[in-house]
Amino acid sequence: MHLFGCVCGQFHTTADAMGMKAGEARIAAPVPFYVLDHPDGVALFDCGLHADVGNADDPYRQALQAGGQDVTFGPEDIVARHLERLDIDPGRVRWVVLSHLHFDHAGGLHQIPNATLVVQRREWEAGADRETAQRYFLARRYFDLGHKVMQVDGEYDLFGDGSAVCIPSHGHTPGHQSLRVRNDQGDHILVGDACYTCEAAETRNFPTFADHAAMNRSLDGLLALREADTVMVFGHDPGQWGETPVLPATRN
Repeated sequence: MHLFGCVCGQFHTTADAMGMKAGEARIAAPVPFYVLDHPDGVALFDCGLHADVGNADDPYRQALQAGGQDVTFGPEDIVARHLERLDIDPGRVRWVVLSHLHFDHAGGLHQIPNATLVVQRREWEAGADRETAQRYFLARRYFDLGHKVMQVDGEYDLFGDGSAVCIPSHGHTPGHQSLRVRNDQGDHILVGDACYTCEAAETRNFPTFADHAAMNRSLDGLLALREADTVMVFGHDPGQWGETPVLPATRN
């Protein structure tokens, strides 16, 4: 199995909003997703932004701007283009493992028509409950598109061989999950928004809407899983990607 990391645009906000120590300084945070090319099929962990969010007249982008945030996101950043550069047809992606249902993690689903969604049951139920969805900003128009949905409870071994295991990490949203990937490239824990940045793992400065007690428990649990060679890949850490990351290379 091969693991590829891709960046689907940049999210512009304050360092404080990402749990970082620079306060009100403006930062560009990457919006990543991951491609797992396994002999049993291609899976994604998250799928980035909806293609329309890059447009100036998109209502969701305008709402972000009204709140002092923004995205930069062009045609070459969409999920489908990243997959094409990896010689992967978006139509043959078998699974999309969603860390959670936020717009910058589920937004690209409209480009992945045939995949089965793998999501924690409590996250899917939160997205279906109007009050909970509003509290946690779970915009149904991005994730409820008619895909087949596999609702899982707790840890889930995606391929059945231990190479990709979903790990519940609730708190950012009610059913957030992370993904541990083990292959010849090493041992990676794709933290997702269980922790935005490496600094946030120290500051424990979490979003106001989140369940902070649950986030602390989940993050402590993820950190306890680390081995000597484990790489923790945080949700939106500029230091791990850079503000203008290089596009993923086409495989040899």
